[in-house]
Amino acid sequence: MTGWVLVALLAAADPAARERAGRASALLSYVAGDYAVAVGPRGEILSPEELAEQGQFVREAAAELRASSAEDLAGELDQLAGRVDARAAPPEVIGRAQRIAALIAQRFDLAVLPRAQPDLRRGQRLYRQACAACHGRDGTPPPAERLPLPTRPVAFASKPDMSRLSPQRVFSAATYGVPGTAMPSFGDALTLGERWDLAFYALTLAHKGARERARGEELLRKAPRTPDFLQLAVRSDDQLRAALSRSGLSPADREAVLSAVRAAFPASPGRASR
Repeated sequence: MTGWVLVALLAAADPAARERAGRASALLSYVAGDYAVAVGPRGEILSPEELAEQGQFVREAAAELRASSAEDLAGELDQLAGRVDARAAPPEVIGRAQRIAALIAQRFDLAVLPRAQPDLRRGQRLYRQACAACHGRDGTPPPAERLPLPTRPVAFASKPDMSRLSPQRVFSAATYGVPGTAMPSFGDALTLGERWDLAFYALTLAHKGARERARGEELLRKAPRTPDFLQLAVRSDDQLRAALSRSGLSPADREAVLSAVRAAFPASPGRASR
């Protein structure tokens, strides 16, 4: 057994190391989701603030991994930080961030997918208890004068704001918090299943039109296949839109299908907590 494998096994057995590795994985999910907003396809800077944040997130993730005795993965993140500083093309940085995040999840046995079908009714209840004060009951945060926070909460009701988010990314934010923002960690307050329920529910708030959803449900009944909850957990709305663009449906019908897909897992009354 090589030294790195032995170190990895010992680290994976340490809950504190797993927690740090989870934060590193969450930071990389932000990089994979937002780097293309910071740097354009030819290396042009689109947002200096976003670019600085991307570099900070990669370096913080490397520090978390070093504290978790995963020096080899931390070294890969050092290289990635250099590519961010060099304004490498988004496909390169995003692909490397996703690959390293997958390695982290595998080594530290992180829960990157839900273990059971999500319960949107329970997710709604948890959202109203834990999230509505900052993000708004319907997904629209209160005005800044009523909610004096250092950063603005995500508007879950906004399709543009939610376009790059997946349930997995919301789950990571709920589990580990979001560095540099007012978003706290709920990893100790909510169970694994509850965090997934909440994450899936949050993605429904940008698709509240009852008529649009009913149209989408009608179209789904005619579809040869539909994505399951494991596939939906890792896909953002923009990724689903890209897949639907090859369906031959009109733009309005594609949005209707997206709305129905996000609401495809209603609550199961009386289901036991996981």
